[in-house]
Amino acid sequence: MNITATKLKTVMLLGMFFFLLACSATVFGQSSDDGWGPYLTVGKGPAIVVNWKTDKQWAGEVSYSAASPGPDEESFTKLERETGPVQFHHVLLDDLKGGTEYEYEVKGSEGPSSYYFRSLSDDPQEFAFFVYGDNRTCVQRHRMLSIWMAMDSWDPTFIFHTGDLVERPTPSRWADFFWAIEPFSRSTPLVPVLGNHEMYHGSYFDAFSLPTEDGVYKRGWYSFEYGPVNFVILDSNVNEIGLSKFLEQTEWLKRELEGQTREYTVVFFHHPIYSSGYSSGVDSGLAESWGSLFEKHDVDLVFNGHVHAYERLVKDGVTYVVTGGGGAPTDNISSRLDISKAAQGDSLHYVRVSVTETGLELETVEVARVNREGESGRVGCDAELSEGRAIIDDNY
Repeated sequence: MNITATKLKTVMLLGMFFFLLACSATVFGQSSDDGWGPYLTVGKGPAIVVNWKTDKQWAGEVSYSAASPGPDEESFTKLERETGPVQFHHVLLDDLKGGTEYEYEVKGSEGPSSYYFRSLSDDPQEFAFFVYGDNRTCVQRHRMLSIWMAMDSWDPTFIFHTGDLVERPTPSRWADFFWAIEPFSRSTPLVPVLGNHEMYHGSYFDAFSLPTEDGVYKRGWYSFEYGPVNFVILDSNVNEIGLSKFLEQTEWLKRELEGQTREYTVVFFHHPIYSSGYSSGVDSGLAESWGSLFEKHDVDLVFNGHVHAYERLVKDGVTYVVTGGGGAPTDNISSRLDISKAAQGDSLHYVRVSVTETGLELETVEVARVNREGESGRVGCDAELSEGRAIIDDNY
């Protein structure tokens, strides 16, 4: 079975329909407030977590097996059960063979269905991951972007979201979000970052099972390693967590960077340190607290959202990428800082990163442009789109 080919056939049939739908002024979701999923997240080490929500409390089960056992391998099915009934389900699959395609079935919901994923490799030297953010309100546009990511030949190991997954943390908004990411989320782990629109609501922490051993405070900051990369996720919502927790997080970040053993370090948080969208061009508080640490410890890449546009900036050897083109009302932006290397406003896009033996390769893929027609400020969900997938920036 060629799982990648099967996935491509499915999403290609949907792609054109949802592009036309996203170009219309109609904005609506296709989901139920009562339940959503399944969707994958990362566990500690090589583990994968299967997540979903049900309308009532159930004790969920996930059965899984190798999709195509080798000629000398015995075909068998494993079963993981939850210990008690819950509505938010998180089933850890940690008995996986590296780099293997698995078929899995979720039970304990309205009905069983089969899905597929590839387990994390034991010692990967080359892989790809995608980054996008700020989808918020425009559900159909978010769905369209998800389809393009699912169709992408780079076949990412992870997809990171830089925050503002929802406009408000209500059940209907979350249902729309999980409906929109269905094209990739059942087979590719999502790695979320807290934005300001999640409002530190309990629903975010209910929805996502994330690595927690090294991070603190409701899993707002955490890290994990894969191949030659140390991934660090931070919480830049200082107004929500308070100064004492922010300082606690900064001390954790210092220890994390001082103890890094991987060749590359990639950091994610919602609010940019530098942006042409800022009146001053810089968030001085974050620059002094975190930017100085990134420079001192040779951090390679920093990804942010919040500004609804694309921009790449380089400051003292650190590359900063702002990617806020996940579907939310867009900003009109152009490079106006000396450290800005590329910028694009009114763009629905995602960034793909290839980790190779020679370095990190970046390309930014635009799947559509928002027709501004002379309007100022942010352009909302009712604006028309112009089709045209293109590479709008690359940095090798």
